[in-house]
Amino acid sequence: MTAIGSMKVPNTDYSISRTLDTLLEVNRDIFRSNFNRKSFKFNHSLNGGGLFEIPRLVQLAKRMIAGGTAANFSALNFRRASVDSKFTALPEEQRLAETVERLGESGSWIKLTRTQDFDPEYGEMLTSIIDEIEALSGTPLKRDITWPTMTLFLASPKIATPFHIDHESNFLFQVQGEKDVCLFDGTDRELVPDREVERFYNGNAEAANYREDLQERGTVYRLTPGTVVHHPPLAPHWVRNADNISVSVSVGFCMRALEDRARVYQANFILRMIGLKPLPPGRSPARDWMKTSLLRPLEHRHPKNYGDVVFAPMTRLKAPLNVARRLLGRAGK
Repeated sequence: MTAIGSMKVPNTDYSISRTLDTLLEVNRDIFRSNFNRKSFKFNHSLNGGGLFEIPRLVQLAKRMIAGGTAANFSALNFRRASVDSKFTALPEEQRLAETVERLGESGSWIKLTRTQDFDPEYGEMLTSIIDEIEALSGTPLKRDITWPTMTLFLASPKIATPFHIDHESNFLFQVQGEKDVCLFDGTDRELVPDREVERFYNGNAEAANYREDLQERGTVYRLTPGTVVHHPPLAPHWVRNADNISVSVSVGFCMRALEDRARVYQANFILRMIGLKPLPPGRSPARDWMKTSLLRPLEHRHPKNYGDVVFAPMTRLKAPLNVARRLLGRAGK
């Protein structure tokens, strides 16, 4: 293990196992022992075919916008962003498709979500990657997946993506440029306390706060074209781009087991609101089961987006309160 400043950098001289048809080049034992538990880096061969080159991505962005699905395309101005920034504090780019074309000088961060819905070639790539992940993990992964997605991230030179957590299991593939990804232990509740995770599952995507004094607990991975790093669920992370345009492919998937844990955090958020001090997930299987059972009927049976999968119980519980607030507001006018 070497170091950059106060950040650990892992050695990656692992022996690999692959065949001519595989996209992932990784030691099977390392993959199986760390999957969804610890971050680790390995190699990939996604770069060929032009699927992730800028001209192709410009057309993809235009297709998304023309189809009235601008929610799948977001562009933010990251000129003043830092690791401890908040996404909502950053202004949106107004001319979306053109932002992709002028990425080199725009200081922008662009996210293209669920690309598999807009081009079948991305869907085929996503299926192939998940098939390989399932084989490497040694588990019936596809049976547990509730919401798979391929997301593309495009970033201008030298910008930083703020510290945050994600619900899903994720693999981040670098296909153009270089950048540093700093990942922390997803079970470190001193770094991200239970209350912050509860607020995250109540719909606050920025609930996790960066703690500079705990930075040394992070491991930084330098991603170059042909490398990939695994983000376990809820693993806090930040990203800092090198002096180049960066194109990354994120393969993420929600899972039934992760939603069950989310329901415990959501139930705890409610219990804490009424003055109780609930146990976090994993401390009492019986209580976890009871909390999950109470919220599961509020899940969306036919989810249409990520929010339906992860946040539906809280959204539905809050809906009557929101209606009441609107009615009271009208009555007060």
